[in-house]
Amino acid sequence: MSSQQDQGAGFFSYHGIWAPGVRLFRKLRFTTKAAIISIAFMLPMLLLVGWQLLDSAESAMRTRKDATRQHVEIAHGVIAWAHAQELDGKLSREQAQRMARTAVGKLRYDGVEYFWINDMAPRMVMHPIKPELDGQDLSQSKDPNGFALFNAFVEKIRKDGKGFVAYQWPRPGKEQPVDKVSYVQGFEPWGWVVGSGIYVDDLRAVFLNQLALGGGIVLIALTVAGYLFLSFYRVMDGGLKETRR
Repeated sequence: MSSQQDQGAGFFSYHGIWAPGVRLFRKLRFTTKAAIISIAFMLPMLLLVGWQLLDSAESAMRTRKDATRQHVEIAHGVIAWAHAQELDGKLSREQAQRMARTAVGKLRYDGVEYFWINDMAPRMVMHPIKPELDGQDLSQSKDPNGFALFNAFVEKIRKDGKGFVAYQWPRPGKEQPVDKVSYVQGFEPWGWVVGSGIYVDDLRAVFLNQLALGGGIVLIALTVAGYLFLSFYRVMDGGLKETRR
């Protein structure tokens, strides 16, 4: 036991806590040492930049989803207000529902984002961008991936009362479906579902732009650092060769 302790103490006797590194580097060629030091500096930096970009993209998605949820809650409040007119006897149910459809159909945010209303059948109650869908049975409506989105909206309401659903849907004025995430909220007195969504490709484009910018900055930094390091390497390597001669 005492012999093992002496050996352990001897290992650190000259260089202390630096002993493992010193002994390792004594066994390596200068090229290997240079490569290890370069990787030790570059890898953490690349990982940090990548993590920051991913975190920024996730944060942007959370922010957009929170904003969409808040907007849908406002539209839900409009429907609840119209229902209150029915309960007070000021309007018939038909009149109150017509008022709610008209008001929600005219609501916009971010310039072009809209709301739709479907029921639990599901049938379309009101779609401001595609009025040809109004009154139609949507139970067989599917996106290009075969996902029955309106059935999914109804299932989400039955299960949680509200929430997010991901699917594909065309942009206003376009025919090609793109990735979209919508927030839906149920209005139980009328059996309605009101929803609105965000197009994921917008956020994806922002992320790719940030990735390109961050990658360009890292590439420039690595190019400059690499030039300086190789210059230093050539000087040191030349000195070592001269010393050996």
